[in-house]
Amino acid sequence: MPTAVFEIDDMLRQRGRSMPKATLPERGRIGSGVALATTGNKAQWTDNPHHWQTLILLLPLFHNPDTKGHRKPVSKALIQRTIDEIQRMFSGYTLARVMGWYWDETKKEGVPDELMRLEVDGVFTGNDLQALHEWKGKLRRRFKQDYIYMKITASGVAV
Repeated sequence: MPTAVFEIDDMLRQRGRSMPKATLPERGRIGSGVALATTGNKAQWTDNPHHWQTLILLLPLFHNPDTKGHRKPVSKALIQRTIDEIQRMFSGYTLARVMGWYWDETKKEGVPDELMRLEVDGVFTGNDLQALHEWKGKLRRRFKQDYIYMKITASGVAV
């Protein structure tokens, strides 16, 4: 049985699926940036002069350890569902498998963590922040996590 690590590697290697234009209205995506700043219906992308922010999201590839310390891989279906949501919400993004680490307060020890890292650049407004907050709650329940790491940092002017 393949592990989540190999499942995510396979998914990241797959060529992105084209999405029909009607999937979301032009202004229906979260954030605005190079890939979102259009000149109108001509589908010509232009640079966005606003200060950008970077959204970073870390999602687990393995469930929390059980009482014996064993961790089961997150199902391919959950990962694919999340990638599909990402493609619907953002016009461009970066996904990568990364290694993380967290402190287990109960056992008083560090735990290595294999994760999927999402990065998106854009200008996030109040409505975007509310949508991201709601999505974070869904992801927390979907992945059965006490906490999902999501942050937005100022990344400067687009160059």
